[in-house]
Order: sequence, then structure tokens, then C-alpha cells
Amino acid sequence: MRLAHPHLLWLLLLVPVAVLAYGIAFAARRRALRRLGNPVLIARMSAATSVPRKVARAAILCVTLGLFGLALARPQAGGRARLEKQRGLDLIVALDFSKSMLAKDIYPSRLERAKRELERLMDRLSGDRVGLVAFAGETLTYPPTTDYDAVKLFWRDLSPSDMPVGGTAIGRALMSGIDMLSRLRQSGGETRDQVILLLTDGEDTESQPLEAADQAAKLAIKIFAVGIGSRSGELVPELGENEQAAGYIKDKDGKYVTSRLDEDLLSKIAAKTGGGYLRADAQHFGVEAIEAALAGLKRTESDTRLVKQYDEVFEYLLLPALLLLLIEACMGERKRERRQKRASKLDGAKAAVLLALFLPFLGAWNPIERNNRAVESGNASMKNGKAEEALADYDKAVAELPNDPGAHFNRGNALFALSRFEESSAEFLRATQASEPSLKASAFYNLANSYFKNDKYSEAIAAYRHALGLDPSNSRAKWNLELAQQKKKEEDKKKEDEKNKDDKKDQDKNEDDKKDQDKNKDDKKDQDKKDDKKDDKKDQDKKDQDKKDDKKDQDKKDQEQQQQQQEKKDQAPPPAKEDKAPDMREIDAVLDSLEHSPKDLEKMRAKLRAVRRAPPAKDW
Repeated sequence: MRLAHPHLLWLLLLVPVAVLAYGIAFAARRRALRRLGNPVLIARMSAATSVPRKVARAAILCVTLGLFGLALARPQAGGRARLEKQRGLDLIVALDFSKSMLAKDIYPSRLERAKRELERLMDRLSGDRVGLVAFAGETLTYPPTTDYDAVKLFWRDLSPSDMPVGGTAIGRALMSGIDMLSRLRQSGGETRDQVILLLTDGEDTESQPLEAADQAAKLAIKIFAVGIGSRSGELVPELGENEQAAGYIKDKDGKYVTSRLDEDLLSKIAAKTGGGYLRADAQHFGVEAIEAALAGLKRTESDTRLVKQYDEVFEYLLLPALLLLLIEACMGERKRERRQKRASKLDGAKAAVLLALFLPFLGAWNPIERNNRAVESGNASMKNGKAEEALADYDKAVAELPNDPGAHFNRGNALFALSRFEESSAEFLRATQASEPSLKASAFYNLANSYFKNDKYSEAIAAYRHALGLDPSNSRAKWNLELAQQKKKEEDKKKEDEKNKDDKKDQDKNEDDKKDQDKNKDDKKDQDKKDDKKDDKKDQDKKDQDKKDDKKDQDKKDQEQQQQQQEKKDQAPPPAKEDKAPDMREIDAVLDSLEHSPKDLEKMRAKLRAVRRAPPAKDW
């Protein structure tokens, strides 16, 4: 048992509130009756009112309120597991971890705000593979995955002090992201859009970001840049012990260092790749704009994962709640007397009629809406882009409604989405028997599209004309009809050209046969000459073989001399063992770090890369 919306359980607090309200109301009524006059007279006047009935009605309403609160929380139970393919894109988040990201012009700091906003973005993603590039003067990477919690954990405790080199190397970060996306492409699969989300607050200090953007544009990788911070510049904090701010960084001349946002550079990087630039400030970070930009990109199916689908049980709470409401509505507050028996029977009959009218709506059947459940489920799956699941639902609908043109039309749409055009043509052909003009016109239009996809241009032209006859305002059918006619002309021309080529080939073949006959005569003469040459060649081969035998004897003698020299060398004492080369020491360090976490391993690699180059001029 689980709840799909557990946050709505606060509605159950309304139950004790209602109980308290009823208690206060009953107490106030008693006090009011006491103030009216003689208690004996008042008791006689209110003798017909049943206090237990009033309490029962109040209890029924409180219980009904609790059942409705639980139903809104959507309890789910049981369920079944199924494999589901997720649709998404490839996203690399390049997050700046330079010291200037500790500035507090954006609360609580630029870096912490960026992490929080990125976590919000992760919570809204579904099926997208996300990787991370943490960069300053050097980069730390985390490979793309759909496990968003692992990505959040990687950057959650990361800080500028963990970066082996200071500075802001935007170009190096972009190249790391491009490398990861390129490896994903090499692994195969369907083509999907690939994006780098760059979040930084400063200007590039040493790399070449525009050249990296050109490389991304060649690979059709879009870059969306988010500039964090102020345009005027902000002081760069200096970290002391326990990573606490201890003043501000100064340059060699003793002046305070400020970090300015280079919006022009970030805009150029985004423009080169067809992406976009956003500026984040204290009020608006731009997560919604980033999400909207990503929503318009192409997504394809990726890894299949096991998803548990639960059964809804909230209906079992709504049914007793509605029944209790009917009972409360039919229950009076007066005591039954003999003269009221006829009225009570009439009230019972009314309640029975009312209950009979409500019963159909309490179950799954709806007399107003006659849609098939399998069709509704298939339509929902098609809307979500799950054509395989929709086809399974439409198969059930066709089995239940074999003569319904709408069911065949829906099944044809699912087959068309799966590129099974031959089968979809048969389904659309059955749907053309519909009596409704709009459905018939749509069936002919989709039938024509299926024929067009199967390169049956003659049949497609006829179907498009039928669709236009039923719906002359269909501009797409007019356009596709012209396109089909053009394809038909190209096909006819191609067939005619092939026929002419075949005729020409036959003619050329006859000429080639004649040439072959003449050539055979010449070959016979050449063969006689070759036989004479073969005899001369045999004598020459015999002489060459004698020379080879002499050479083998000489090689054998040389080999014996080399063997004697090698035996003398083996008797000499072995040389002293040399120390390991620096490269071997680095390799040993990397192997030792394998025992630690992936984050520690990535830090070790970044430090080894940093040793091989000079430190940047600006380390903030």
C-alpha cells in the first residue's frame, strides 16, 4: 500500500475540526434552549426531536469527510512490474567551482544557489541522461546517467577548495563536455539532441572557449549559458581554515580582486551553437526558461528500466463515502410516530430511487460517456508517445468492437507511428467505411499517407483525391497530393531511364561478344609464345635455387657465432635496479586511488593533469 499524493493527508485534520465544530454547536443550542423559559415546557416542545439522530448525522458527515480526504491522497496497492523505455536527451551540466562563486551577492552564495536551482531542474527531468563537469582551472567529470540522485551527491559536497587548479577555464570545461557527448554517440543508438548547460560567473582566464564552441557547433551540440553574478563586479572571497571566508583576495599590487560577468563572451558561445544565453540574479535564476528551452529539443527512447505500476484503490473509499452522504440526506432528526409512518415510507422510497440513480456512477460504468476503456487507455499512451502500449490497447478495442471504424482508425494510427505502413494501410482502409464524414475523410487521408510511405504513389494519389472530395479545405492533403504526383513522375521517369539502360546494355553485350571472339584468336597466338618463355624460366629458377642454398649455409654460421656471444653476456653480473620513472609513479598513484570513491579518483586524475602544466595567472 502506498499513497500517490501523501502531501494531501493534511486534509484529515478537517475531521477533528468538524467534530469540534459540531460539539460547540450542540452545546450552544442547549444553552440557547435553557434561556428560552420553563425547562419543562421546552422539553415538551422539543420532545419530537431525536438527539441520537442528530449525533448520528454529524458522525456520518465527519466519517465521509475523512474518506474523501483519504481518497484525494490516492491510495495504491498491489500492482505489476513492466519494462518501460524512457524518452530523453543528453545533457552535460558544466558548473563553475572557482573561488569567485563564493561571492554572496546572490544568497546564500552564487555556488550554493546554483546547486539548489540545478536540483530543482533535476527534479523536473525524466529520462534525460545527465553528466557533470565541475571546473575551475581544471575539470572534474561525472559520466552521464539517469540516476539524478547520484549526480546531486557528486556536486553536493564539492567546493572550490577541492579543485586542484584555480581560475576559470571555460574552454576546457566545454571540451570535457564535448568528449563525453561524443563517447555517447559512438556507443550507438538513435540520434537525440545533445546539450551543454554552462553556469559560470566570470570571464575566461586561460582557455579558448570560442574554439570549443565551434567544435560543438560542428557536432550539432547546443550550448545554453547562464551568467551568474553582477555586471559591475564583486569582490572574490578568500578561504581560511575550515573553508570559511577570511577576507578578500588581493592581486600582486595589493588591490582587491573583482570578478566581472563577461556576458558578451557567453552570448557568443551560445549563439555559435544555436543555444541561448540567460542571466541569473538574486530574484530570477532562470530554471523555468532553461526547462522551456530543453522541452523543445528532440528526445528519443533510451535505456529500458523496470517500472512498477500500482492499482488505484481510491474508488473503494469514494463508494462508501457517497453511500454515507445518501444515508445522511435521507435521515431525519425527528422521532418516528404512528402518524409519521406513511411519511417515513415515502422518504424511504425517495432514498431508494436516489440510490438507484447514483449507483451507475459509483461504479466503472458511465451512461453518459460510452467510450471504450481500451480506446481511452490507447489514446493516453499515444499522447505520451508510447505507440507499442497504445497498439496493445487498440488490439483489445478491435477485438471488442470488430465492426467499429473508429477502433480500426486508432489502430492504424498506432501502426503508422511504429512505421508498419503495410498493416496501417489495411486498418485505414477498413476505417473508410465509416458513416461519419469527418472520420471517413481522416481515414482516406491517413490511408494516402500510408501508401505514400510505402512508395505506392498511384494508390496514394487516389486516396488523397477521395480525402479532398470529402473535405476540400484540407490543405495538407492538397500539398501531399502534389508531392505524390511529383514522386510518381520521378518514378515513371526513373523506370523509363532504366528501360533505356537495359536496351543499351543488350546492344553493348552483343558488341562485346563480337570483340571477345576476336580476342580469343589473339590469345591463342600469345599462348604459344608464353610456352617458349616458360622453358627458359625453368633454367633460371634452378640457378637461383643454388644461390639460396649457399646463402642458408652462411646464415647458419652467423647464427652460431651470435649464440656464443650471448652466452658470454649471460655470465656477466646483472646491472643495478633503477628507480621507477616519474610516469610509472603517477600510474601507481592512480591505481592506488581505485580503492577510494569515484569522486576521489577523479580528483586524483585532475591533480595529475594539473602537474603537467603551469598554474594560471589568475586563480579566482
